[in-house]
Amino acid sequence: MAEQTSKFLKNAWYAAIWAHELPESLPIPKTFLNEPVVIFRTTDGTPVALADKCCHRAAPLSLGECDGDGIRCGYHGLKFDEAGNCVEIPGQTQIPPGATVRAYPTVQRWNMVWIWMGDPAQADDSTIPEYFWLDDTEWKAATGYIPMQGNYQLLVDNLLDFTHVTYLHKKTLSADPEEAKVPVKVDRGERSIAVSRWIFNHEAPPLFAKAGSFEGKVDRWQTTTWLAPSTLAFDVGCARADTGAVDGDRSQGISIWSTHLITPETDTTTHYNWAYVRDFALDDDNMTNIMHDGAKATFEEDVEMIEAQQERLGSISFDGLIDINADNPPLQMRRIMEELIARESTIQ
Repeated sequence: MAEQTSKFLKNAWYAAIWAHELPESLPIPKTFLNEPVVIFRTTDGTPVALADKCCHRAAPLSLGECDGDGIRCGYHGLKFDEAGNCVEIPGQTQIPPGATVRAYPTVQRWNMVWIWMGDPAQADDSTIPEYFWLDDTEWKAATGYIPMQGNYQLLVDNLLDFTHVTYLHKKTLSADPEEAKVPVKVDRGERSIAVSRWIFNHEAPPLFAKAGSFEGKVDRWQTTTWLAPSTLAFDVGCARADTGAVDGDRSQGISIWSTHLITPETDTTTHYNWAYVRDFALDDDNMTNIMHDGAKATFEEDVEMIEAQQERLGSISFDGLIDINADNPPLQMRRIMEELIARESTIQ
């Protein structure tokens, strides 16, 4: 298998924090791509991200407090505006040259605050993934966050690999070894990978059986689309067998958008924001709890395995390990990332 890289794609939008988890008047410390960042809101609610290091004595700005549309350092009281410029120093009127901290472009969209870690001049918000279902009244989202002790690409590998579902998710998604044998279709784009399969006339997986109250066999669909660098959306669902779902009629089933917004924290730690979004039983709080708890249990199974995997790897190299057929989508993802990072490095 291709070697992991400690480099990151900088010129891209990354999920920073769920919008509902970023309060007013409270700075939140985060680390993205090995860079400490503080996130807060201005008085009108606009999210701001600055380097979490005061330009005076390197104190974390996140230990300070929000002040109007800016943030005040909790050590010596320097105040910075939303652009990272120092605008006030207690006890003096003159602002020294270079009294700035880096500001990162941010956008709030789809109930998520997105951050751009690269060249601000290239931050085009039209390239933020179109995950409208995360913030649409026709859909109901159950969201969560898991801090993961593992490299972010291990998680992307996992989500692009359908065969692990049979063995790792026996309690939540599948326990039928025959499902692992169902072939997948793989489509590759310049910055994307799509993996899909249909499983016909099978028992509904435990989570879907509970959510859809299915009796008898179902036809089941799974389509996963990865967008560089690290977001994935799953179009998944079940319908009563032989009722036309494969031809587009899903009226006898349920559909879910399983959404995974993955952001590297460091070389070996990851921010894992996830959402399970449905278009049925929108006002049923019990259904929301079922979906949330089922999804959380499933994703925690992934994280537990990946953290153990990272511990065994010890580094970020796959040297000495083998590849199997199921690795095709993850391998293609890694090649795309290597190409994008190499191209970005050449331009810089």
